[in-house]
Amino acid sequence: MPNCWIEIKLSAIRDNFRAVRDLVGEETGVIAVIKANAYGCGAIEVARALAAEGARSLAVTRVEEAIPLRQAGIGAPILMLAPAPEEDVAALVEHQLIACISDRIDAERLSREATRQSTLAHCQMKINSGMGRLGIEAEDALDVAKEIVAMPNVQLEAAWTHFADAGERKARQVSFQYGKFQPLIHHLSRTIKASPRDFHCANSAALVRFPSLRLSCVRTGTLLYGQFPSPPVAEAGAQFGLKLTDPFAAKARIIAIKALYPGQTVGYGAEWTATRPSRIATIGIGFADGLTQTPNTRQTPAPVALARNARDTAKSLKDLVASSDFDPARKVHVRGQEAYIIGRIAMQSCSIDITHLPEVELGDEVKVPMRRTSAGAHLPRIYV
Repeated sequence: MPNCWIEIKLSAIRDNFRAVRDLVGEETGVIAVIKANAYGCGAIEVARALAAEGARSLAVTRVEEAIPLRQAGIGAPILMLAPAPEEDVAALVEHQLIACISDRIDAERLSREATRQSTLAHCQMKINSGMGRLGIEAEDALDVAKEIVAMPNVQLEAAWTHFADAGERKARQVSFQYGKFQPLIHHLSRTIKASPRDFHCANSAALVRFPSLRLSCVRTGTLLYGQFPSPPVAEAGAQFGLKLTDPFAAKARIIAIKALYPGQTVGYGAEWTATRPSRIATIGIGFADGLTQTPNTRQTPAPVALARNARDTAKSLKDLVASSDFDPARKVHVRGQEAYIIGRIAMQSCSIDITHLPEVELGDEVKVPMRRTSAGAHLPRIYV
């Protein structure tokens, strides 16, 4: 076994897919998003599992994410969520990926390359309804679609859009964005002679909170990996009885144990000082592996953070007294009990205080907090 690794329960990912499918109904197709190495869970194994579960298609952002899937023998349709740079278009066509068309230039490049390779390239049109990053403007979509239909060796299958704030409490943009996208479904489907069933707009947040926007196809990533995108989505999920299972666990092995006397310090900067006879363990994982100083999932607005910190401080007063380095983000679990990371996290190691855990030994496994998309791709994924 390595010093650090990622443990993945594929059965949990399959269960989460089934939970989403049960929520949206058997007649609604599910596009399974496996970008960013399947949110850190390992794209190839996850792709196989989700394709076997009946995902309508898989989705990634970059061509270099899709090629290993094809090389692994995964033949499921793969939708690109962003346009490919010019130098990647040849590989996109060669590996039969569904291109994302964000402007006329994307379509022209695709047509030229597909003609060169004497094949038919498939694509979908990304509509900018309010996200603002990528996509053809809604008012231009019909004209662009007509141009694409006239291009050789290109098949325009559908169009889609992405909601900016479906996970936010007020979600002010959702109705505005849908109001721009929904009228296009009828007109575009007639223009490109495609089924309206292939159009999609609902991401993980929207498919839970706004059932009427599911259409005949939804796009989900976060939910498959056992997480709700935001508290409002979790609340809506609870109302629908949507239960998710976390498949991800970052683990490291204890590689050294050391006894310290009061006054001795640990780590770079000598930021932690023992105030009592202490027992310290070093575990073989650090920031180069994805264990950050504060492994939060996202930045929190300052007012929210202040209020949250005040609540956490009040609730954790006893812990604060017991440990001068108390920080929920630096909590680990060893032999089913809590311990805290002390001192700075180093590149490939960090230290934990195990003074209160005399039974802990060299080689013990430690479960560490880690943002899954930050987990190093070099860490082995072990499927259990």
